[in-house]
Amino acid sequence: MNENTPFDAVIIGGGPAGCAAATVLAEQGHSVLLLEREKFPRYHIGESLLPFTFQPLQRLGLIDKMRDSAFVKKYSVQFVAPSGRTSQPFYFYTRYDRDTVAQTWQVLRSEFDLMLLNNARTRE
Repeated sequence: MNENTPFDAVIIGGGPAGCAAATVLAEQGHSVLLLEREKFPRYHIGESLLPFTFQPLQRLGLIDKMRDSAFVKKYSVQFVAPSGRTSQPFYFYTRYDRDTVAQTWQVLRSEFDLMLLNNARTRE
């Protein structure tokens, strides 16, 4: 790359949103430069993904990688009030498709962000 290389898009920030944008734009044939100041993997606060992250992860082609990952799989959620009282568990499969949306993950953000970044790198 030299300073005369034209890009259709320059994305600043290699977090989940930046990587998703870079992936989708590259898949559409655009030349993309993704800039991130930190070296990956980087420390970032962890993340408990919601069931409806399934469709965006599927759109990015990451479902098989997520399923093969060591990330903890989640099938329900339970809430704890400030008083310490816990709610009844909410099982995702009681409302959502068991094979898709009804399962999500507890991710380690440093590994998840690196997975997203590497996924964006593979797109052309």
